[in-house]
Formats: sequence, C-alpha cells, structure tokens
Amino acid sequence: MPVKKSRKRPEHNAQAFMCADCEAVLAYRGLLGFGGWDGSWFMVKDIVWRRGQRGGKCRFLCVGCLERRIGRTLSADDFRRSAKVNFAGQKSAELRRRMRGLKPAKRLVETTFTP
Repeated sequence: MPVKKSRKRPEHNAQAFMCADCEAVLAYRGLLGFGGWDGSWFMVKDIVWRRGQRGGKCRFLCVGCLERRIGRTLSADDFRRSAKVNFAGQKSAELRRRMRGLKPAKRLVETTFTP
C-alpha cells in the first residue's frame, strides 16, 4: 500500500504508515524523517507474512489484522529476531504481549523500505 500523508500535520510533510485493512496508524514520521512514533511497527518472519498475504497483498498490517488474516494469535516465535525495529522504541501493549520472550539476535539489521 502506498504511504499516506498524515491528515493531522500536512504542513510539516509528515507521513503516517497505516494498516491496509483497518487504517490504524502503525508508525508516524515527522519532517524529513526526524521524530515520530513507531509503537505498532514490527517485522515478522517471511513465512508468517506470506500467510497474511493470502487475504490480498499489501505492505503494512497491524497486529490484529495480521492475526485475523492468518487465523491465530501471533507469538514471539513469529517475529524476526534480527529486525532492529522489533527491539527499538516504545512498543504498544498489544505488541509487547505478543513479543514476550523474544530475544534479539547478536546482529540486528536496520529495517529499510521505499515508500
């Protein structure tokens, strides 16, 4: 799904990354990528993501919508241990519950994507 501009602060050229199904804001980036919030931003293993894509291809999904698509609750085993995004920032309570017990890999990889 293309990145949508935030409706709240368009004058600051901010971006909101939204769930393709329910349009919940997963992450918010301020002017030129500085500042923001990523409390619902996460990365799962490829096999889990592919299962979630069966309901229609998209770029971003919230925890609840991904779980609805795969038909079960996510667990720590579903998340990528090497993804830095899974260990950085203050995560939402819902995401922290799913990730409980997840241990980071020795080498964390920065998550990058093109809007």
